[in-house]
Amino acid sequence: MARSLTWGLVVATYNREKVLPTCLKLAVKQTRPPSEIIVVDASDHWEGTRDRISTEIAAYHPNIRWTYVAAHTRSSTHQRNQGIHLATADVLFLFDDDTFMYPMCAEEIMRVYEADPEERIKGVQAAAMDVPPSELEINDTKKKVGWSTQHVSRLGAIQRLLWKYLLLMDREQLWIPYEQDYPDREIPRAVQQLNTHPVHIMAGYRMTFRREVLLAEPFEPLLLYYAMAEDADVSYRISRHGALVEAGNAKAHHFNSGSGRLSRYQVSALSGLNQALFLRKNSDHLIRSQLQFYQLISRRLIAEWLKDALSRRWSLPQVRGLLTALRYSLPIFTMKIEQLRAWYPSLQQKLLQK
Repeated sequence: MARSLTWGLVVATYNREKVLPTCLKLAVKQTRPPSEIIVVDASDHWEGTRDRISTEIAAYHPNIRWTYVAAHTRSSTHQRNQGIHLATADVLFLFDDDTFMYPMCAEEIMRVYEADPEERIKGVQAAAMDVPPSELEINDTKKKVGWSTQHVSRLGAIQRLLWKYLLLMDREQLWIPYEQDYPDREIPRAVQQLNTHPVHIMAGYRMTFRREVLLAEPFEPLLLYYAMAEDADVSYRISRHGALVEAGNAKAHHFNSGSGRLSRYQVSALSGLNQALFLRKNSDHLIRSQLQFYQLISRRLIAEWLKDALSRRWSLPQVRGLLTALRYSLPIFTMKIEQLRAWYPSLQQKLLQK
């Protein structure tokens, strides 16, 4: 018999006091509420946001265990690890502070976990929705992002191939497995019947995992500030312990708040550099992975040049970011791990000051 599991929400936040309350209000209104909510806030004014959340939301939901603390380190990876160690629930939702859950999102995700008493499923991802669950009034700017899933679904076959393989607008096209390929996991029949499908890596704003596997595979501590690709890294490492699936009935919307965002140059540079770091630390065949990395960077340079040009960004910020990643990748692949622990955080700080 499957036992009833508890779930908790762990949110790493920084200067998102305009959207965070909406995220938390939708979490407590779930048809299956959380047993705990943990917020790790890296903002300088975190106490004010904590007091507002306590008065306006937590006070009305005393059955939920609330933990709102200051971040030990201003980094989403460190904040998430901090929250994971404070958590007690069986399953942790590591949603972003601008992820808005549909009312039955948590119930559908927990249904998947509980249909797997042997715990072969280690992670469940919510299904991405282009529109929020209801008309919400949010006093914040929305970041301009690429095409929505709705736009992509309208593309013809050739356009979809160009979108995926030329412009590299597909997460798996941008990821290099640490082994030769992705782990092949069998999905229990009971889970298959819940409108699920297997995934290789997860999107950070809508991923959930069993707490025990997160304690065994924490988020990469060498990443600071905007930890690009931390979600792909941790979900791939967890996939080596068991299967990952997406629950099609568990719906969530990513608002993409524009607050606290880095420049396109910085995001592009860190995406390349972080991937080199992941490969250096986790690859089972470093020479193979290094060759794959430079092949991917070559493809990305073409894709980012096209995207910069089509968007009339004539300073080519995304191309310049990748060239910066290319410049610093060789030291990453050749340094010892002990050297990287001191050198890589300082490199990130240098890039974030530009």
